[in-house]
Amino acid sequence: MGKYLQDLMYRVDANNVLQKEEHEQCRLIVDLFNAYLPSKIEVGGNIWRFIVWLTADKALDGTTEEVGLCQDSYVFFDSDKLIGIGSFERKQKLLELFMKGLQACCRVHNYSFEIFSTIEERIVADGIVFNDLYKERKTSPDKKQSAQMQGFISEESKELRVVIFDRNGFVTKSILVGEFDFRQFDKLKWMNNSVINIYQINFVQSYKRKKVAEDYFAINIELENIVYVPVTRESVFDYGVKLLTETDQFDNAIKFIRQSRDLGHGKAENILQNLEINPTQRDKAVLLQTPKRRH
Repeated sequence: MGKYLQDLMYRVDANNVLQKEEHEQCRLIVDLFNAYLPSKIEVGGNIWRFIVWLTADKALDGTTEEVGLCQDSYVFFDSDKLIGIGSFERKQKLLELFMKGLQACCRVHNYSFEIFSTIEERIVADGIVFNDLYKERKTSPDKKQSAQMQGFISEESKELRVVIFDRNGFVTKSILVGEFDFRQFDKLKWMNNSVINIYQINFVQSYKRKKVAEDYFAINIELENIVYVPVTRESVFDYGVKLLTETDQFDNAIKFIRQSRDLGHGKAENILQNLEINPTQRDKAVLLQTPKRRH
């Protein structure tokens, strides 16, 4: 029994020169595929990832190799063909090449290409962006409304929203949480009939596949007010430093930095001691340094 396919990658070899915008479009394409990729695809063997390489070496076109837990495929592409074409046409071409590489990976493992074709059709129909609901819809305690996260991804921007529905399923509100990648958020929970928490995955503490999703945004859907509440040590520390160095909320910043110190963050004490030496210091690099001993 093999492992499930976890994700896809789209890479460019060192000899194939693409412009920054074209690299961003490659990232967008693979982001869209990974957003729609089912969680339980078993391609056989012990393959966790498909990697499609754009290569400038024509001799590599159509070749494949298995590297560790990855199945790689190579697709020849002359980047000069992108010169002078529009942005959408460029994305279409890069998508076409990505599909060619995925098809080669499927052939190696005698796996059906149908799921990837279905995803491609959906992506093209949406205009090669992601704009869809995410995770399951949750009903409020009084059963009068429900809520669900909605994500948007293009090469220019990312957004996360919380969409509110009435009991008949009609949208009553769409609240912008921020310019976040929706995949960084794990769950939505009603705290009462007017407040929703959405929980953000903390990647610093998400090691050994133990996902940590404790930091959250509290959203009052009646006032459309959003409050960020860091909980995990690194997030509390980062938020305190951000308040200290980027805003005038000194007292609030110190509260969070002290909280992170109490949670065991090693750099928090440096900041507090440096502020005792120079209360006006706001340079993050200086604040993080170990204070010099005072004689």
